[in-house]
Amino acid sequence: MMKISQYAGLLAIVGLLSACNTVEDNAYSFEEVETNTFEHLHGLGYINGWSEVVISTHDGLYAYGEDGWKEATSEKHDYMGFQAIRDGFFSSGHPEPGSSYKNPLGLIKSTDKGASFKQLAFYGEIDFHYMAVGYDSNAIYVFNEMPTNEMSQGFHYSIDEGTTWQQPAMNGFTAESISNLAAHPTRQEVIAIGSEDGVFLSENYGEDFTLVHDTAMITYVTLTEAGGLYANFANEEVKITSFAVDGNEERDIPVTTKQPIAYIAVNPDNQQELVIATYNNDIYLTTDEGSTWETLADSGELAN
Repeated sequence: MMKISQYAGLLAIVGLLSACNTVEDNAYSFEEVETNTFEHLHGLGYINGWSEVVISTHDGLYAYGEDGWKEATSEKHDYMGFQAIRDGFFSSGHPEPGSSYKNPLGLIKSTDKGASFKQLAFYGEIDFHYMAVGYDSNAIYVFNEMPTNEMSQGFHYSIDEGTTWQQPAMNGFTAESISNLAAHPTRQEVIAIGSEDGVFLSENYGEDFTLVHDTAMITYVTLTEAGGLYANFANEEVKITSFAVDGNEERDIPVTTKQPIAYIAVNPDNQQELVIATYNNDIYLTTDEGSTWETLADSGELAN
């Protein structure tokens, strides 16, 4: 069994199938922000092929676009393991206070920007903190910390949106701690894992892994069609590195933050546009691949 631990004080690591119940709120929309601070950030990305970037917080969703920040007017759930996809998002987590939903939410999927969601699996049983979903493939990878009769502890994947699951062997994965899981946007068999030892990559659904980048203290990795990005924090220095799919080409992305990076999202339709979030809830946006950065949030306070 792989040991899950923390390192550098930074990285906390890590069924019952429900009918596809859909709950709708006709009043749901993204409107003027009423609460402009957040304490816990659980993910970010470009949902529904939207040009706006959406962040998942302890108290629901926020979106940033040309008109600045907007806040979801309802469905303010604590979406853990939030993963943006082309037609919406997958998530897990906990229902908002006063909700009739069971806690935890299990595996859920929304295709209407969070106005409603389908309960796919493990409703009331599992809260997936560590999840990756292919942006276009919808292949799901999870690390389960809450074993049930239907899913044991450890690494699993599904290519049918949670109906069936497989537990790969993870041959060659030698790290004792992980930062996050990263699924390839279109190739459902490709999965990367960030770790204290570097970036491990599998091209056969996690059966076999290879250490493709041995940079220490990876805090986040994400895959793109042509390669990916990883962030690391070592010797009090933050770096973002872009890499090619064959692993032979790397280059640094300029970054000004001194805080370790917790999340990276790449605009799937504009690879020059990146959004990063740090462990102390700073959020930055670049539209020129790091040459300039705009501050979207400072220590959890949204920019005006």
